[in-house]
Amino acid sequence: MPQIWFAIIAFLIMLVLFLAWRLVKSSSWKQIQLRKAAKLAAGGKTDDMIDFLKRNMKKKDVSDPLTNALVYFYIKAGQYDEAESIIKQAIEKGDDSAMALAQLGYVAGGKKDHKKAEELYREALNRDDTLKPTMNMNIAGMLIELGERLDEAEELLKEALELRDGSARSGIHTNLAMLYLKKKKPVEARVQAMTAYELIPAGNIILNSSRANALALASRACAMQGEKGEASKLATKALKLIEDIPGMDRLAQELKHMIKDASPSPEK
Repeated sequence: MPQIWFAIIAFLIMLVLFLAWRLVKSSSWKQIQLRKAAKLAAGGKTDDMIDFLKRNMKKKDVSDPLTNALVYFYIKAGQYDEAESIIKQAIEKGDDSAMALAQLGYVAGGKKDHKKAEELYREALNRDDTLKPTMNMNIAGMLIELGERLDEAEELLKEALELRDGSARSGIHTNLAMLYLKKKKPVEARVQAMTAYELIPAGNIILNSSRANALALASRACAMQGEKGEASKLATKALKLIEDIPGMDRLAQELKHMIKDASPSPEK
């Protein structure tokens, strides 16, 4: 159940960002359908949401908002075979887009086939250079996770920053924060984490998990610097953001441990 709730929260975040950033490219009817899917997800009606997306999506076009939403949900739910099946079906029906390759890259990354994922990301980029910010971030994210080629990951993220504006840069700053933590550079990590936090719109419960994650990274950076009081303050603030969001148990427990570790030891 926690895995499904995490997928639902991720799905809702994706819909919010999709509607905000691609409003012009999406038809009004597609927006209405996405909102209906979001309501089903928010109500915990996962099966109904999946059925609704399957009935209304374009099976031969992965860039269709509903098709993309279903693929994204399956990936976040860890149901990689289901996601891959939808993508390959679209390819068989004639979708030769860079987006299809990129989504196969997401699937390969989820299956921990990092070499294949990077190959697909780079192939997608060669086919459509407008995907550069996203592909750079995906490749960099894998390298950070593996702890490999960190200097290259940093360059990819800095390049991606130059190609995005406003709140769309928040995910890149989050990745830079993780990168600098890996590099044992807490000052830089803290700056990047707080920048990401400030860029993510406040007052939206769906985006609170992303804001909490940024604060958690800043808290780790403070702890690395020996600033236990500030680390505890940031972790506490992050915990308050997600306390009413289902599926955030893992992050909540991690934050509680961070608060405990940053608390002063009782005097004997």
